[in-house]
Amino acid sequence: MNLNYQIPLDELSNQVHTIDDVSYLSDFVEQSYYGVIWDRHIPVNIQDWLNKIDPKLIPSFRHIFHKNEVRKSINKIFENSLSKDTQINWLIQDITRLSKLFSSLMKVDYIRLRMEVISTNSCRKFHIDAVKARLICTYRGLGTQYGMSMDGIDPKHFKTTPTSSPILLKGTLWIEDNPKMILHRSPPIEGTGETRFVFVTDPIFDPENEI
Repeated sequence: MNLNYQIPLDELSNQVHTIDDVSYLSDFVEQSYYGVIWDRHIPVNIQDWLNKIDPKLIPSFRHIFHKNEVRKSINKIFENSLSKDTQINWLIQDITRLSKLFSSLMKVDYIRLRMEVISTNSCRKFHIDAVKARLICTYRGLGTQYGMSMDGIDPKHFKTTPTSSPILLKGTLWIEDNPKMILHRSPPIEGTGETRFVFVTDPIFDPENEI
């Protein structure tokens, strides 16, 4: 096999499917795509608020929740750092919505939620996650970058997920030994002054084993 072989960008759309209607999110599990992007446009005033808010006010967290406890738990996390207003209520509702959509899609009762405020080159190397699947939504800053690889070689050609558009990616526990895979990374931003708000959720199939 030629390890220098690179997948052209135009083939990426055949492997990472883009939808503009959330009802087609099921394509992620029902079709053979390696990933799905929900290309959406959030309200302009919300995106403007996310772009301007002091990053120190956004809580970072990593917890496992039952799908029915997400909204109450996220409310509690955010009430310690931000006063309730239209913008924060929208963010809480959106995190709750994405969490419920993903847990339903993966048919799990428990999910791991993570919010990170990133200003360094965190996860800047292309990789595939050691999970069944993962949802990533970058609410502020450059979105997740992804490209197709053969045998784990870093892709020279890659795309960037639109800000605030969730991307769902299959991990090693789904893909197993397939030599063709979608690798992704956090865009390198250290030294640029940029700060990213990244929300991640993973399915939990055995909560007792995760505690």
